[in-house]
Amino acid sequence: MKALIFTMSCGEGHNAIAKSISQEFDKRNVENKIVQTFGFNKKREIRENKQYLWICKHIPKIYDYIWNRLRRQDKSTDKLPYYVKPCLKYFKKEIDEYQPDIIVCTHCYASAVISYMKKNNLINENIVTSTILFDITLAPYWEHSNKVDYIFQPLDNTMDDLQKKGYSKEQIVTLGFPSRNVFYEDYDKEAMRQNLGIGNKFTVLTISGGNGLGNTKKLVKDIIDAKLDINLIVINGKNKKTYSQIEKLIKKEELTNVINLGFVNNIDQYMKASDVIISRGGGSSVFEEININKPIIFRENLIINEKISKQFFIENGCAFGMDKITDAKKYIKLLKEDKNLYNKMVENTKKFVYKYSAKNIVNFLIEKSNTKNNSVK
Repeated sequence: MKALIFTMSCGEGHNAIAKSISQEFDKRNVENKIVQTFGFNKKREIRENKQYLWICKHIPKIYDYIWNRLRRQDKSTDKLPYYVKPCLKYFKKEIDEYQPDIIVCTHCYASAVISYMKKNNLINENIVTSTILFDITLAPYWEHSNKVDYIFQPLDNTMDDLQKKGYSKEQIVTLGFPSRNVFYEDYDKEAMRQNLGIGNKFTVLTISGGNGLGNTKKLVKDIIDAKLDINLIVINGKNKKTYSQIEKLIKKEELTNVINLGFVNNIDQYMKASDVIISRGGGSSVFEEININKPIIFRENLIINEKISKQFFIENGCAFGMDKITDAKKYIKLLKEDKNLYNKMVENTKKFVYKYSAKNIVNFLIEKSNTKNNSVK
């Protein structure tokens, strides 16, 4: 059995999902391969990622307007969307050469191509095709993917919207968000802190995605000036400029309670060592935080899908939301001092955890593939 996983770099979330799914196929001795949606053109692949990050940083309101307008389009079309037309030949080549039994897409651009290929008999009908909804809301263009066999939604709240986009109930499967297994495993917070060299004070972690978006220097300075008697972990991702700014701040202020880091491969350990996480609203990071039952303080100036996620988890008692950078300290103080509130928010996160989602998605697809192939025989 073979599985082909199509992913995309616009931020690191979709790649994280792809790796999580790939690891589960590996455990079941299913040969698999991860392919970038625009992998046929490295410049285009890089441009897509840079363009997304630039929009998030510089023109979030324009992005919000366009995003909202496009996602109201419910009617599917037999035409291949213009923005992925160049991918068709590349996808067909990859599929024909690899001969997969299962296809998984971690972005709607990829599943739009696969859906078009299904509609037009351009791939073997025995291949089980699937896509993963990467947020708690629908982005634009999901109506172009409704001919794949299955779409995996993280929560049940998108069921009606998916049906409006042309998906049947039989296509929609709720199995949670496919975080890596480390985010579901039991852990000892105090032992984790000891292993990482962190003291046992109330600990706040601030992360801004793999590319370190947001004014982290101002955020750290404001928290430190509030003298809250906490430990603060700052993960800057690939943003070397911000990392350097925080290093200078630490030296200037002679800070002993701030841990400044760049891109880390053990982010799960730092999350587990923390009491609360200050974060943007991307699907991967938010569900990682929810899956280890951490209250979230959402950042300011988010893009529209992150705002929707922010509002959802605030309404469900799992999070607070910043309107401005100076809001962070009041929420940290509240969570540090009000143990009943803190514990209630931790309990609220548990309502949205589907344990070992990636494993269950892979098991589901293997079972469907076996059933389909046996029926053909």
